[in-house]
Amino acid sequence: MPSCDEPVRALRELAPLSITRTGPRTHLVDFGQNLAGRVRLAVPAQDPGTRVTVRHGERLEDDGGLHTANLRTADATDVLITAGGEALFEPRFTYHGFRYAEIDGLESLGEVRAVVLHSDTRWTGAFECSDPEINQLQSNIEWGQRGNFVSVPTDCPQRDERLGWMADAQVFLPTACLNADVAAFFTKWLHDVRDAQTPEGGFPNVAPRLTGVAEEGAPGWADAGVLVPWHLYEVYGDARFLDVDSMGAWVDFVLRHNPDLIWRQRTGPHYADWLAPGPATPREVVATAFFHRSADLTARAARVRGRHADAERFERLAADIRTAFIKTFAHPDGTVSGDTQTGYLLALAFGLLPSSLAPGAARRLAELVHEHGPQAGFLGVNLLCPVLSATGRPDLAHALLRRTDPPSWLYQVRHGATTVWERWDGEGAPSMNSFNHYAFGSVGEWLYSGVAGIGQARGSVAYRDLVIRPLPGDLTWARASYESVRGRIAVSWERTSQGFLLDVSVPPGASATVHLPDGQTHRVPSGDHHFASVRGDTP
Repeated sequence: MPSCDEPVRALRELAPLSITRTGPRTHLVDFGQNLAGRVRLAVPAQDPGTRVTVRHGERLEDDGGLHTANLRTADATDVLITAGGEALFEPRFTYHGFRYAEIDGLESLGEVRAVVLHSDTRWTGAFECSDPEINQLQSNIEWGQRGNFVSVPTDCPQRDERLGWMADAQVFLPTACLNADVAAFFTKWLHDVRDAQTPEGGFPNVAPRLTGVAEEGAPGWADAGVLVPWHLYEVYGDARFLDVDSMGAWVDFVLRHNPDLIWRQRTGPHYADWLAPGPATPREVVATAFFHRSADLTARAARVRGRHADAERFERLAADIRTAFIKTFAHPDGTVSGDTQTGYLLALAFGLLPSSLAPGAARRLAELVHEHGPQAGFLGVNLLCPVLSATGRPDLAHALLRRTDPPSWLYQVRHGATTVWERWDGEGAPSMNSFNHYAFGSVGEWLYSGVAGIGQARGSVAYRDLVIRPLPGDLTWARASYESVRGRIAVSWERTSQGFLLDVSVPPGASATVHLPDGQTHRVPSGDHHFASVRGDTP
């Protein structure tokens, strides 16, 4: 069966930022950008049998040497034995994750380039704003996507792993869809996910499945077998993403192991809220929240596919799980067991709390964020800014975005990051310290939908019903565009002496509700529209 996704191609080349001689025949090349790819080296004429070695790394040690401890067992080393005369060295059957290359064996270097490799997904989105550091963050997110979308959505390109971890993919997917057209890329990957599903219905934690690694059934990881298809359907409007049999088999698998509807039974590994810098969210809270989310989305998928009996069954199940969640974990003041940011984020984002308790949960979430900064790991980070904005605290969302102390996105930027790190602060054991990991880059979705204001209404598919709601914070301007399946969506806003100015482009076949920061609301059809607010520009 031919692959339906775009091939991996060499898509750009980077010249060195600097070349430093570190020995008589040794040179350290800095390409200025962490990337996935290979080095192409023009080798001057050498004696036959000359050994030229190229080692790769993401960072340097304090003494200026190449840092390779985080590669684990990956050699990340290419070797050329010259035949005599000039040569052009470029390995074709491997790739590496690196910013730096140490080239040993040559007294002088010919032309050297970093050749960037990734799946040739068409770039569809762009975002920039008045803060150069946020623009660098956006660049880091984009380069993390390039470096980890290499045939499958990998977790990292540099070490001995490169696995299609399911949670990483599902939390980053909304950002990925805005940056690039990933419909074909994820269509192919969903074949891997479903091929790896067990006869009992268990989804893997990595896809393609690697026997003996991670197995299946981790909450938030295996649930990607439901969450990913649903989001792809919402973005691209193609119901073929929705395999109700596969999705339903997963939900029923969890139900068989947890008939009381609180996901306590371990169906496989449990990674909780991976790499959260704060207190651990109770595993049962995380698991049950995702159990409800998968049941709810499977019900919606069944409705879309016209399978109404299945939809009714999963709707009842989702309602029952929600009731069990409230009874077990929600308290009269709106707090959630564990009292963690991710616990509140999941409960609020997934609609698990009644209207009487949600305001209390939102207040407590805001208190925790104000006191501690971000404390979410892989399963909560993508929800931080969207949930704060949706619950009336875009000011806190912007405070997180502009924060520079660890943990924060801009801490990474200020410490020279050119891709998003696996850990908030880049510290920890080298064996778990990738510097090109896209999960925490899932804030990119909020740059488009929150800061710039490009979103779609609940129930809308393929951006038929847009919601344009810029949240300026203390920025002075922002602009974003996205080539949707209906056409180009664009938003540009700025603060001027005349007030808040907003330009919006709505594609054919779509309409938009435009919310200005001063409270004005306008309903507009497709076309280009200009708005001005002179009564103030803060929410």
